[in-house]
Amino acid sequence: MVESRGCPKCSGKMEEGYLKEVGNYGNPTSQFAPSNEPPFPVKGAASQRRNITLYRCSVCGFLEMYAP
Repeated sequence: MVESRGCPKCSGKMEEGYLKEVGNYGNPTSQFAPSNEPPFPVKGAASQRRNITLYRCSVCGFLEMYAP
């Protein structure tokens, strides 16, 4: 996880969250997938997919995403 810090635009407080798929209940949060990886994970194969952590500034609304 990325250490919480101030907004690079206005120095406001950054709040941690995630991207939510609206209308598709039960699906996991959005993930980063390298362009060379198949569109659907292969069972038992190593995967480079990573959950995306999103930070939003509570003052100006700036968004910053990380895939740790």
